Amino acid sequence: MSDSDFRFRIAIASNDGKTIDGHFGSCEQFLIYEFDADTVVPLEQRPASTEGGIDKNDYRAAQLADCHLLYVASIGGPAAAKVIKTGVHPLRDPNSTAISEALIKLQQVLKGTPPPWMAKMMGAANPLATKLEAAND
Repeated sequence: MSDSDFRFRIAIASNDGKTIDGHFGSCEQFLIYEFDADTVVPLEQRPASTEGGIDKNDYRAAQLADCHLLYVASIGGPAAAKVIKTGVHPLRDPNSTAISEALIKLQQVLKGTPPPWMAKMMGAANPLATKLEAAND
């Protein structure tokens, strides 16, 4: 991301601290990283807790509101909607992929042509929108 200082902040649901093996509603922790196309920086480990009297999914979504992305092994539809409502984009990987491997794949996406939703988060031009505008001119 040489033309931008934008860095994604991602929360990863993990029980073992090494793989994406946590379900959003029952994982033990969220590992928080910042990354761009060239670097990954581990920031913190947040216990995935709940607050008495508050809907568990609302509380967990609010815990991650400072992130751009959430990587989970699984997440239900209503919980995903609550996460999206906080401005966080959920990604699902049910294969217990190593966290390091998943972050490398995300970096490769950034080095290529990121999907429109990622480009929008980065404040970059959306290549698809540019093509559509050119076609309509």
